[in-house]
Amino acid sequence: MRKLATAVAVLCLAASVALAGCSSSDGTDDASSGSSAVSTSVATTSTTTATTTAVPLVPAGDVDVQGFLGFDGKARCRGTDHAEMYMRTAESALVVCRSEINRLYYRGYRIVDGANIELYEVYPQGSGFVAVNSADNARYVIAGNGFQVIQNGSVVASETAIGIGPATWASAQTAAPSSTKAASTVVLGAATTGNETGYGTAQPSSISLGSCSNSIDQITWTGWGDQVAFGAGVLCSTRGPGSPVTMVASDIGMCEGVMAYRKLKIGRNTSATDIC
Repeated sequence: MRKLATAVAVLCLAASVALAGCSSSDGTDDASSGSSAVSTSVATTSTTTATTTAVPLVPAGDVDVQGFLGFDGKARCRGTDHAEMYMRTAESALVVCRSEINRLYYRGYRIVDGANIELYEVYPQGSGFVAVNSADNARYVIAGNGFQVIQNGSVVASETAIGIGPATWASAQTAAPSSTKAASTVVLGAATTGNETGYGTAQPSSISLGSCSNSIDQITWTGWGDQVAFGAGVLCSTRGPGSPVTMVASDIGMCEGVMAYRKLKIGRNTSATDIC
């Protein structure tokens, strides 16, 4: 039986949004000092994916199959992992890597002060990627022409690409489709009992399995209809205000005869649950 995970997202209260989880070039945690995370990602908060880009390739002497050769190794894949994409902006260098066990992760470096960040919750979106910093309730949205950091539905940082790669990823940006599944045709899983609400509907503002402990209200979604959609809501509470929580809906496919997100991850420390 499906069960909502009630892990509460921990929100960063630092003045600068993108900083939680940042570490300095010597590997120490910068979150307490308020230093800002470096790399962020490109733009797509709606159902559109990456747009055509004419951004040049990063010079061959600056990169290899693992990412950037400089930047203290902070914009480079670990071990023998290879880079799915890499990007230079005037302010940052960043890379999305694929590990030996086929997992994506993100590494970014801010040039001005060496601050860096590494994120392990990374999803394809269109021809680009989205890296999630749950502790900060922030998303790094990467496309061929740059990246944005989006927190609580607002763009808090935006940088324009001056070089991208490798050539295979750069070529995919110019051929990227203008949209993915129409948002109106995709629902959230399926309702399997009479007590459920929200499941089986598009962009539900609340979901419940029939009790307060398994209910989330005030949900807002971004990227609905894309391969991955992101939600933010408030956990139901019988003792004062509820806690904020983030959600990730993924795995679009047929479910009970309709197109739906078939997996839902709730909070930071839970695994995606089958909701079909």
